[in-house]
Amino acid sequence: MTHTPATATSAPSPSAPVGARRRNGAAVFLREATRSMHATGAVAPSGSPLARRLAAPLPAPGGRGPLRVLEVGAGTGTVTRALAERIGPGDRLDAVEINPRFVRLLTSALRSDPALAAASGQIRIVHGSICRMPLSEDGYDMIVSCLPFANFDPGTVRAVMERYLAALVPGGHLTFFGYLGTLALRTLFAPRAEAARHRAVADVLAEFSDRYGEGDGGVVVWRNLPPARVSHLRAPRRPADAAASDSSCR
Repeated sequence: MTHTPATATSAPSPSAPVGARRRNGAAVFLREATRSMHATGAVAPSGSPLARRLAAPLPAPGGRGPLRVLEVGAGTGTVTRALAERIGPGDRLDAVEINPRFVRLLTSALRSDPALAAASGQIRIVHGSICRMPLSEDGYDMIVSCLPFANFDPGTVRAVMERYLAALVPGGHLTFFGYLGTLALRTLFAPRAEAARHRAVADVLAEFSDRYGEGDGGVVVWRNLPPARVSHLRAPRRPADAAASDSSCR
């Protein structure tokens, strides 16, 4: 995960229609994917069905106490909007994004997007890497990860997952997703070393899903480009391996 030099990015005015704002976000996302596919991991933002599935473990406000939510890899804000629609007055949402262009777009959207503007007092946009920012133990009730794990090395994936589990309260929720078919495609067409790296990443994620998942194998969201599988994990009382190995999280 690397930073990209900042340049000016136009943002739609607060009075622009919702469709125009989202088309602008999709265009920015495509430009950033062209610049760095490693960091974005796709050519289009997550679709609304996928965003809603990732946000689903967050209970609607009413009859519960305040919750702390962390979103990692906020991109242009599709999942951020889905979370914003579910947070209550006492909740807090920290949206972490490493790309400065996306950060500017998200910051503008806090004023211009109706769903985000309505909850802007509870949303904090954090520009940085999840590998470097301080995370308090038991600091969050729910974490939504939108990172393109398939593009990382297995050591980084393991370190990030361990950081997530350590940052969750016992029993806290972690959701993440992966696109369908990427392993088969890379096995067929990528160099042998790249295919081996991808398999190793899949093995790491399968290990965490086996240990902390709910045994359902995840839920496939077909109405996304490309289709994606959403995995849902629960933090244990205190995993023995929860100490983050930041040396490989970079």
